Parts: sequence; C-alpha cells; structure tokens
Amino acid sequence: MRRTTHILGGILLLAACQKEEANPFDREAPAPSNPTVAAIPQGNFAWIHQRILRPSCALSGCHDGSFEPEFRTISGAYNSLVMHPVIANDPQNSFTYRVVPGDVNASFLHERLTAFVPNTSGIMPLGFTEDSDWPANQQAYINAITTWIQGGARDMFGRPPAAGDLQPQVIGLLAFPAGTSSTAFPRGTDPGVQPIEVPAGPVDLWFAFADDQTAASELGVNQYRITTNTAAFPTTPAAALQLGGTITGPDFGNSATAFTHRATLDLSTYTAGTVLFVRAYVSDGDDGSVTEVPNDGTEAPMLHYFTLRITP
Repeated sequence: MRRTTHILGGILLLAACQKEEANPFDREAPAPSNPTVAAIPQGNFAWIHQRILRPSCALSGCHDGSFEPEFRTISGAYNSLVMHPVIANDPQNSFTYRVVPGDVNASFLHERLTAFVPNTSGIMPLGFTEDSDWPANQQAYINAITTWIQGGARDMFGRPPAAGDLQPQVIGLLAFPAGTSSTAFPRGTDPGVQPIEVPAGPVDLWFAFADDQTAASELGVNQYRITTNTAAFPTTPAAALQLGGTITGPDFGNSATAFTHRATLDLSTYTAGTVLFVRAYVSDGDDGSVTEVPNDGTEAPMLHYFTLRITP
C-alpha cells in the first residue's frame, strides 16, 4: 500500500408506497441514428484516457509501460498520475506529484503539457499515433485536463482520491454463458453505453479489478450485489465473488486485461426486458474501508457499464 499523503434507517422499502424507479434504458422513442453526444462525457477521466492519453502518449517506447507514467489502460494512467511522486523535475525541484487534485500549478503533468522544462525531453506529447487528433485539438485537450485537475482529479466513476491510498477500481465487466469464456454476450447496439444483453438463464459475470498497490487476487471482501432497483442496494444480500481462475478480455477502454473475479448468476426468474444493476465490493486493506463500484455518486454513462438486460 502506498502511504504517501493523498488529497483527497434503517431504510424500509415499502412496496405499497415506493415510487417505481425509471428504467434508464426504456426505449419508448427511437434513438437518433446519428447521435451527437459521445458515450463518455468530456471531462470524465475515461474520456481523457480515450481521447488524449492513449492515442497521443501510449506510444511504443514512450508511455506504453516502458517507463512511468504508463497510459496503456485507464487504471494504469490514473494510478501513475494522481498523487504519484515525480521522477523528473524542473531545476528548482518545484514539483512533488504528477497530478495534485485541485491544484493545476502544482501538477507536473500540466507543466509538461504547457511549458518547456529544462533537463526533460521537451513539451509533451512528443509524437502521435495515426488516430491522434492532438494537433487539431491541443488547446481544447489541455483545457479538459486543466478542468479535470481543478475539479479534484476524480476517477472514471467520479470518486475523489482517498486519503492515504487510491481506491480499487473495476476496469472491466464481461458476461458469458455459464461455464464458458470464449464468446462474451454483447452490449445493446443503441447509441451510448448499453447494457450487456443476457438470456434468462445461467450466466457467468467476470470482473477485472485494478489497484495502485494491491494485486487484484489479493483484494479482500470480494462480493457483489445485483438488483432491479438501485435504491434497493443497501438491503440486497451480498454474494461472494469467486477467485481461482483468470481470463483475458477487453476492459472498458478496449485494452486487453486480466479478469480475476467471477459470479455465476441464475437469471431464469427474470422476464425479457428486465434491467439488472450490478455493484462490486472489494477492499485493498487501507483502514478497513470497503470500495463500492459503482456507487450512488456514479453518473451515466459509467453507471451503465454495470447493467444487464434480459433478452427474449
């Protein structure tokens, strides 16, 4: 566990009077065929990784894992930036961390993007992949990173960095027919992030976790909840996530990663069209706290990555 400092009733559900929760995936009106809104909103760290860090920085021999910070994955980028000690520095040793939540001037990442720092390779990024649009959108992208830092450098689920340690993250969720892992069930094809479309039967859910200092296989608690109503999570019994096997698949940023936690569900009691919400619970051992992903503060579309929809 990294110990550097980080900036960071009983509820009774009465069926007779509870207001029915709106299903965010109801399709009463057809979606436009050419949507103008991106699936991941600008300013979310997943958007910053998808649009800026991966195509413009995770180049071969650069921030591709060859040296820190590494930008191949969303979690790797976040964990090697936020409150992570610098290696290079300016001649005055002005900087302590690569990103300081809420403080642009103290964040070395911002300095490297906007000014030439002696004794470094120059203003970043130094090169681009073919799909990078950094030259055309440089100022807009710098503004987005500035706004993200000023807003507290929240992770892709909208969580601020925890004091003393970064919280574990779920970086991928896949569903397969129970007992298999070769062909994952697809997500819906409507615009935006859609639920994973699964049958009313046995299904295996696979979770990929990442933490700044704790291996996924060493996380504690390892539970999940599933419900048709997000307001019911506090009273929904938790079930155990199983470890002991690993598969490789795409994370939320479409990078290959290891999925280490499995839940086998029997969905045979649900009717076609039912939307199910999933949350995972793990702990990296820091002060005994349990991390819930997603949580009540997670907004769309990241919230939608953790939904299933029963198909006919």
